[in-house]
Amino acid sequence: MDIKKIKDNLKSRKKESREEAVDQLALAQDPETIPDLIRILEKDREGSVRRRAALALARIGSKECADALYEAAKKDSDEETRRNAAIALGNLGDERAILPLYEFYLSPRRNTFSDNLDRARVNKVLIELSEKKAQRSVEELVEWRKGRINTKE
Repeated sequence: MDIKKIKDNLKSRKKESREEAVDQLALAQDPETIPDLIRILEKDREGSVRRRAALALARIGSKECADALYEAAKKDSDEETRRNAAIALGNLGDERAILPLYEFYLSPRRNTFSDNLDRARVNKVLIELSEKKAQRSVEELVEWRKGRINTKE
């Protein structure tokens, strides 16, 4: 796999070429591509490319990308990018994912295949974070996180 050539495709004008490049970087799982994927997550004009970057960063699994994922989970204009970033952040074990994930958990159901799949992913991450933080339920986890935020301010 020619990482340099793939990285060059991240600059393509074609959305599909950038999407494919991000997918290939996800498969490569090369930690040296993290800065490129963070740049795509933060700056690409297409939500579909940004959401793929969030998933690629999750696949690489480095805590180096946690701050960028947190910002995307909070502020990205694309709902799916926010959700993917929050899931990726939660998969890293970062407690900052709890409140964005809970927001998705409470959102109205769309009853589509992709919505059901996303909900399953959100539930899985919330349950894993609950276990990691020794909380008995998702609701207790959310209250624990809110308490941590309030004591830091």
